[in-house]
Amino acid sequence: MRDFTRCVLLMVPLLGLFASEARGVIKATSPLKLFVRDGTQIVQVKVTKFDPDNSRLVFEVEEQLKGKLEQRSMNVVWKIEADSKWEGILALPRLLKCFGPDQRAILFINDAGGFWHNKGNERKNPIAFGFINGSWFCLESTKQDDGKLLWRLAQGEPHLRTTFKGTTAELNKVLVDHLASKGGLPEPVKAEPGFGPEYQPKK
Repeated sequence: MRDFTRCVLLMVPLLGLFASEARGVIKATSPLKLFVRDGTQIVQVKVTKFDPDNSRLVFEVEEQLKGKLEQRSMNVVWKIEADSKWEGILALPRLLKCFGPDQRAILFINDAGGFWHNKGNERKNPIAFGFINGSWFCLESTKQDDGKLLWRLAQGEPHLRTTFKGTTAELNKVLVDHLASKGGLPEPVKAEPGFGPEYQPKK
């Protein structure tokens, strides 16, 4: 536990290295095809560590759906800003209730400047949009001295429930079939802004 605590303490100052780029949730209707088109890598990941008290979780890549992601273990940190005026950041406490040990998520990663919504404001480091059982979120990254990426849970994306609002397993199947030319991608659906169900530990 001491080693883990030391690791967390070393990571916390790195939060200051992130530029606050994800300032403003995506409110326009955003078809799933845009995430598939702009994602240089699409992966299914599993939460192998979730420590909300220390604002840290770890994703392990389970399945590579598109492209190849070299770093298969992804350290993710976050910071709750209670005085923020940004909707996506204020949504973080609710979003975090959707995470838990062994939960699976889909990540759409772009390492070539960014997605369609930030064209003209390209980023130096990869950015990702994630989906976990009906909840969407945004991740930013920064490169550490050892060359590995540290990811930050930048904000929740409540309005992206119109893009897809099923389960992680359902989205995985849609993507696998589409990328194998066995099916199309669904169009946006009607949905109120928000997030999917909260994590329920296995009994």
